[in-house]
Amino acid sequence: MSPVQRFLALLTVASSLMLYGCAHYQAGDGSSAPFSSIQISPIKNLSLAPQINQVLNHDLREVFIQRGKVAVENTGEASLKVTLTGYNRETVATNSQDTGLARKYALTLSASCDLINRGGNSNYFTERPVEVSVEVFLDSGQTRTETNAIPLLSKKLAEAIANEVLQVW
Repeated sequence: MSPVQRFLALLTVASSLMLYGCAHYQAGDGSSAPFSSIQISPIKNLSLAPQINQVLNHDLREVFIQRGKVAVENTGEASLKVTLTGYNRETVATNSQDTGLARKYALTLSASCDLINRGGNSNYFTERPVEVSVEVFLDSGQTRTETNAIPLLSKKLAEAIANEVLQVW
């Protein structure tokens, strides 16, 4: 057997092994929820974040639709109830010229989630806390900066809630 034939035989064996290994690959983390559809109830806002419940309601639905593990329906097998419980602003950095003037804030949004099994007699989880935070600079003013941060907080919280619902318990 010539060196070229040996090389071609080795290349054939190596590519066959590689393709065989990839034949059973599945995208995702391999977990599956114990339900195939979910109903998302309107978000309750007990926090001081203004009008974030409408933004979060939209973002939460979008996250579940994009992930595609469960269908979002009006009469789902499971029902998700989210209550926004807190909105906090903490000074992270101050202005170097005036230490009483904030330069950067950490905005934190907290929620409590209930995932209810509509077909069974027990819930998947109740009052599960979820919290997210973003840091913002106050270059364009406090009110404008916080208003612009609301969609960021909403998207992060929607992702965190979806992770809680879809993870392997």
